[in-house]
Amino acid sequence: MKNKLIILFLLLGISANIPANAAIFNKSNYEVKKVLKNHTKAMEEHNIEKVLSCYDKDYKSSDGFDVNDLKVMLEKIYNSYSNIKYKIKINHITAYDNWALVQMSDETKASVYSDAKKTKEKMGRLEGKSTYNVYLKKIGNDWKIIQDDILTEETSLKYGIANKIDMDLITPPFVKEGSEYDLSLKMNKPDNIVAVASISNEEIVYPPDDFSEKFRKMPETGDLERLVKANEKNLDEYAIASIGFTKFTLNEEERKARIEILGMAYIMKRINMYKIKELAENN
Repeated sequence: MKNKLIILFLLLGISANIPANAAIFNKSNYEVKKVLKNHTKAMEEHNIEKVLSCYDKDYKSSDGFDVNDLKVMLEKIYNSYSNIKYKIKINHITAYDNWALVQMSDETKASVYSDAKKTKEKMGRLEGKSTYNVYLKKIGNDWKIIQDDILTEETSLKYGIANKIDMDLITPPFVKEGSEYDLSLKMNKPDNIVAVASISNEEIVYPPDDFSEKFRKMPETGDLERLVKANEKNLDEYAIASIGFTKFTLNEEERKARIEILGMAYIMKRINMYKIKELAENN
C-alpha cells in the first residue's frame, strides 16, 4: 500500500508539472510566432524599419551579412521589384527557455517590365523559393532574430518565350571547399529557336563580385555542362545560368538574315559548403 501511495504521489507530481511546462512552451511558441508574423507583414508592406526591428543589433547571417547589409539589400530589392510578394510559411518551432529555432520556407513573386509602358509582351517574371532556419533569443521581454541559415534557395527571372520553356539548372546541394563539381543546364526548347547560355559559379558575398559570362550555343540534343571549382574560403556559392533565345529568319528577296530576340532567362541556385572544419572546431 505504501509503495502504491508513493507511486501515486510521483504520478501526481509529474502530471502537475506538465501543464506548467506546457504553458511556458506554448507561450514561447506564441510569442515567437507573433514576432515572425510581424516580420512577414513588414516584408509585405515594404516597411524596412519595421523589418529591421525584428532583428538583434548583433544579428549575423550564416553568409556574414549584418543588419546594415540587410537594410541595403532590402532597399535594392524594393526599388527593383516594387510589386514583389511574399508567401512565408512557419514549418516548425522549437522553443527552450530564452532560445528558439524555427524552420521556415517562402516563395517570392514579382513582375518586372523592361519599358516604361509596362507592356505585357516585355514583362519579366521573378520567382523564388527557399527553406531556412531562423534562430531567435529572448532579450528582456522581446524575441529578436540573431541568426539565420539558408538551407536551399532558387531564383529565376524570365522574359518573353523563356516563360514557356522548361529549363532546370542542376547543381549539387553541398560541395567541399576547393573541390571541382559539375553544373548542367537542361532545357526542352522548340527546334526553330536558338538558345545560347552561360553557366558560372560565384561566392556569396556582399557587395557581390562581378563575374564574366562566356556564352555557348545550347546543343540541339543533350545538356550544356560545365565543370567548375569551388572557392577555398569555405564560402557558400551561387550557381548562375544566363540564357538568351533568338530566331533566325531569311528574307530571300533582300537576301538578308534577321535575328529576332525572343526572350531571356536567369536562374540562380544556392550551393552550401560542407562546414566540416568549422563543426569540428566548435565541438
